[in-house]
Amino acid sequence: MVFWILLALLTAAVVLVLIAPMARPAGAFSSVSGEETRVYRDQLSELDRDRDRGLIGSEEADAARAEIGRRLLMAANAPAEAGMPRPAANRIVALITVVAIPAIALPLYLFVGQPDMPDAPLAERLTAAPAAGNVADLVGRVEKHLAANPDDLSGWRIIAPVYARLGRLDDAVKAWGKLVAAGEADAATLENYGTGLVDTNDGIVSPDAQSVLARAVAADPERARARFYYAEGLRQAGAFDEALQQVDELIRRSPADAPWLSTTRGKRGEILAALKKPADTPEPPTLPAAAVNNEAIQGMVDGLAARLAADPGDRDGWIRLMRSNVVLGRSDKAGAALADARKAFAGNAEALAAIDAAAAELGIAKPEGQ
Repeated sequence: MVFWILLALLTAAVVLVLIAPMARPAGAFSSVSGEETRVYRDQLSELDRDRDRGLIGSEEADAARAEIGRRLLMAANAPAEAGMPRPAANRIVALITVVAIPAIALPLYLFVGQPDMPDAPLAERLTAAPAAGNVADLVGRVEKHLAANPDDLSGWRIIAPVYARLGRLDDAVKAWGKLVAAGEADAATLENYGTGLVDTNDGIVSPDAQSVLARAVAADPERARARFYYAEGLRQAGAFDEALQQVDELIRRSPADAPWLSTTRGKRGEILAALKKPADTPEPPTLPAAAVNNEAIQGMVDGLAARLAADPGDRDGWIRLMRSNVVLGRSDKAGAALADARKAFAGNAEALAAIDAAAAELGIAKPEGQ
């Protein structure tokens, strides 16, 4: 209802602007020109007085008189040249304008516009997939708001995942860090912040990141991505026995068709090699194949993609990324991973052969022109 009231007010304002000139009295312009002619006549009288007093020469006086006379003639003829319409004609044109503008504008809006479109809250628009084209504008507004209100946690909570979707991982980590520093302790925020610290640090798990990951795992033991990175931190610190326990726990809690299992088993092999244990050391059984937490899966796969974007030299990592995207049904991302992998290993025939073989096995079409 408010929208329609505003629309009516705007239409009325436009109509008033258009009909205002038509509402002037018929003699309005004549009165203006009459005032102008009086001014010029006064100037002629003043010119004669100056000449009589010797303040101006005859030649200068004649030249000034000619110029003032020319202007006087123009002003005197202005009303006739203006061709002002009669008041009755003015009223008819104004009436047509008042009726025509709403009569044309309203049907045009109902045909072209979308008056029944529901409201889209800011949080909804920002967390949607950034394909609509105006996300940058929305992000800019939130950034401006947060610059003025840095303690608005809801704003940081909204913009952090949007940064991640846009590939601005450093900014996403800063946003999650603001939330954690302010006391946010839910498992999802802790996991995003901890894994983001690792991804933006070339895969190195710093003590700060390890502490955040430990809190995430304690808050929700089912957080696969947080546990995997936590196990990697233990491995990097030389705590191989504890790292193996965490990896085995992750395998035990994972469904048999979880897309991160191949990556986890590869990490398990590295830990077993460091412990000098046989590579075929039995691993714990997985859970029955079932639907898995989609957010956790995508988060882990996106984390792998971010790491490969920063360090594209991991051939097996690219193959894992392609396989994970196929499992998730993201064929477009699997194809993009293949294209990026081929670019990364453009001069390495052996690596390209392995990548192409994996792509063929997964049913990923080779990019055109490559």
